[in-house]
Amino acid sequence: MAFKVLITGATGYIGGAVLTQFLATRHPGISISALVRSEKQEELLRDLGVTPIRFQGLDDVVVIRAQAALHDVVVSCTSTMDKASCIALVEGLGERRQQGRPAYYIHTSGTSNFGDHPITGSPDTHILRDVDDVFGWEQKDPSAWSVREVDVAVTVTGEQLGVKTFIVNPPIIYGIGNGPGNKLSIQIPTLTKLSLATNQAVVFADGKGVSSCTWPQPVTTQIVNVLQLWSVTHISDVARFYDMLLGQIIDGKSVASGKSGYYFLDAGEVSWLQISQAIAHVGKSRGHFESEEPKALNPDEFTALLGKPSLNAYKTEVIWASK
Repeated sequence: MAFKVLITGATGYIGGAVLTQFLATRHPGISISALVRSEKQEELLRDLGVTPIRFQGLDDVVVIRAQAALHDVVVSCTSTMDKASCIALVEGLGERRQQGRPAYYIHTSGTSNFGDHPITGSPDTHILRDVDDVFGWEQKDPSAWSVREVDVAVTVTGEQLGVKTFIVNPPIIYGIGNGPGNKLSIQIPTLTKLSLATNQAVVFADGKGVSSCTWPQPVTTQIVNVLQLWSVTHISDVARFYDMLLGQIIDGKSVASGKSGYYFLDAGEVSWLQISQAIAHVGKSRGHFESEEPKALNPDEFTALLGKPSLNAYKTEVIWASK
């Protein structure tokens, strides 16, 4: 059976790496299209043998829905916070499903969705695993984080329309991407740029995260230390997971989806303090910094230095300081 695959964000960091992996694997019987916003992006993808489809952006939900309806699998690697465009993709696949075709939606979310506010609020020390009822946890308070709200809406809409949904939660991603466009992640490069701008490595508060936990076994010092960390994954491993998931779909194998279809990617752990210490060490060794000690910034200082109107202190704490 031939599968038509649509990718969004194909010139972005994650989407580009995923697309490159799909092309390298050469799954039999698939054709790949991608939504793009510019002529330059069209040329980049056309040269790779991908069919580019022009649209005006995430607000162009009519085109988004219509194009999703023409494909069997949609891999969404654009904004995890834009509910309208994500739901339009699922609705388009719902129309495809009504035609008797299979319909699968792979949604890129993120583990910041499960972060807490250890500095300005009460640390949430409960640990969720992909075998737990992650959907039920998100559904309790979806409005607390926009990414969480999108996850819930995608899952509910998918079940209503008969579309199999998969929520992929990458953690901190590192490594240079190999896609046709953006090759850098967000969190670590941003922290590096802020450090270079101030001539000293910076860290949000103390960078340590949490200091206690709720776990289905006695709490030990080792477990507590682990819970002060973020999971990390190399971009190539992220791309391979998407590729593996696509392969399972194409082969007709049973894969957990919907309320059970939450996937966490994990290949190691690190704290934000360790990341800032590494930036400080390299920066000093290359003559950019005088000190190897990171400078602690409070939420308002960090957010002001970041200078992004779309990111307030509430959001930056989750992204650069939570567990």
